[in-house]
Amino acid sequence: MIKSSIILFLVCFFLYLPFSREPDYFDSETAPATIALQGDSIVAAYTEFGKPYALKLDKQTYKEKIGQQTEVIYELRHPEHATINKAWGYWFIVKEIAWSFGIFTVLLGVAFATTNKPHPDALAEQLNYKEEVKTKYQ
Repeated sequence: MIKSSIILFLVCFFLYLPFSREPDYFDSETAPATIALQGDSIVAAYTEFGKPYALKLDKQTYKEKIGQQTEVIYELRHPEHATINKAWGYWFIVKEIAWSFGIFTVLLGVAFATTNKPHPDALAEQLNYKEEVKTKYQ
């Protein structure tokens, strides 16, 4: 039961991922961006239709990557709401994974508790069950 539950959960989780990303993965555009220092913050600078945009980045993560290229993903109608197109941060969000696995663990525990070690009376009732003979139209 546990193996099939884990496989079912992982299949559902990985089918859920592409349809739940913001900006939407299927309707978005990608553009190259340059990591740059702008004032006292680090940004990913990119352009859309000749208009420059800047996406604020975490200083601790990107302080050693200034001058490097990265890829941003954004929707055409809102190019200012972009995100870095990478596995951790766009595809996998720690908070979302923690909640998903937490809920899965609780539901698996409930399922295991209700099916493990049934009451002897319920087990005897299941073993003594005989299906009634039914007529064709009943």
